[in-house]
Amino acid sequence: MKLFDTHTHYDDEKFELPEGPDRVERIAALFRDEVGWMLGVSVDGASGDFQIGMASRFPGYYAAVGIHPQNCGEIADRDEALARIAEQARQPRVVAIGEIGLDYHWEEPPRALQQYFFEKQLALAESLGLPVIIHDRDAHGATFETILRYPGLVGVLHSYSGSAEMARELTKRGWYISFSGVITFKNAGRLAEVVKSVPADRILIETDCPYLAPEPMRGRLNHSGNLKYTAAKAAALRGEDYEAFAEATSENARRLFGIV
Repeated sequence: MKLFDTHTHYDDEKFELPEGPDRVERIAALFRDEVGWMLGVSVDGASGDFQIGMASRFPGYYAAVGIHPQNCGEIADRDEALARIAEQARQPRVVAIGEIGLDYHWEEPPRALQQYFFEKQLALAESLGLPVIIHDRDAHGATFETILRYPGLVGVLHSYSGSAEMARELTKRGWYISFSGVITFKNAGRLAEVVKSVPADRILIETDCPYLAPEPMRGRLNHSGNLKYTAAKAAALRGEDYEAFAEATSENARRLFGIV
């Protein structure tokens, strides 16, 4: 039984260590343990290059490319940035467009700019037949309304924080819902109910590392080796066997991302 970590950011500066090879050695060790697959998710063009490079090194590592809503304000040339993502998306072992979406938690970048990049990348994914990885923070209504304008697309709402009703409507349309270590937190009561409600063939798990380390590792640097805690919590909430749940979520991820 191997877990599939569907959302990682190993290019994040929090993983920078004095000796560069240590980051790669750590990932190699995780693959030797209980992790069978990782999806390296991008936040901009440079991040995409990193993820593609990592995917070329590890058989179980795959890449997603895209511009995060919190990164779109740093872009000087919109067309050039989007063209770079489109080129990366055609590379081997790129299996999704992401992380894209809307983040209304902060005042910046402007919402109109976030919406522009969100829709451009949704259209790109639709044209390439790739799934999308959606970031939705304090923008549930706008995110849902935007997704509905692209009925030919499927994807995943990562580190889900929305309602059970929204999750139900998305899964009816073939979308997937992914849960992070947040579900292990003591104040995650409402989200725990959502975990129970997602259909068995539409649920995924993730670390979102280096962020959102689950209990009992909360407050530490997160990594894919901690995914087992989230998997165990989700299985317990759903009243399911741990190994069966882990196998099912890995199968769901491989189906979504087209990984045999």
